[in-house]
Amino acid sequence: MEKQTARLEAFSDGIFGVAITLLAIEIGIREYEGASNANLWLKIKEKWPEYFTYFNSFATVLLIWMGHHKILRHVRVASHKIFLLNGLVLLFVVLFPFPTRMVGSFIGSEAENTAVCFYAGFTGFITLSMWLLNLGLTRNPKLLMHPATSLPWFKTMMRQQLVGFALYEIAAVIALYNYVIALGITFFMWVYWAFATKDTEEELE
Repeated sequence: MEKQTARLEAFSDGIFGVAITLLAIEIGIREYEGASNANLWLKIKEKWPEYFTYFNSFATVLLIWMGHHKILRHVRVASHKIFLLNGLVLLFVVLFPFPTRMVGSFIGSEAENTAVCFYAGFTGFITLSMWLLNLGLTRNPKLLMHPATSLPWFKTMMRQQLVGFALYEIAAVIALYNYVIALGITFFMWVYWAFATKDTEEELE
């Protein structure tokens, strides 16, 4: 069976590339009056929340892209519904720089708990959108290249996505009381995604 998802994959990859680029746009130190070697180092250190959230979000988007790539590798042809569900994923991904910038801007202020709560919750909804995409594919196996081998893989991934969604939302609640713990959870979540599907991917091969 001939695979017919080239345009969908190309468009999706372009959106992921835009999202990753937007993450870095706001990072930097503008020219300021009285700049010196000493106070510039202080300015660089003061930007640590932006560096951390950029690294955290870059790793998250990278792992989402890897998961998205693995999903589309199983797909032979996309239906109208799958195009829309894939668009939902891309909608959340391209908006991810917004909560990322919010955390980088408000850590150290009285709004830091709200900023991290929104960041963690938003990341959870990216995961949920991926789950919805997988659900749409599993409910229409004729869209898949090899349904017999792909369906078990999708079911495993969907369980992992539900666990991930729950953990992100728990982090969002924790952020209202302790933003450091919540950020730690979001940091280790992309480590979870890096290893969560490793065994099933090897079994597929």
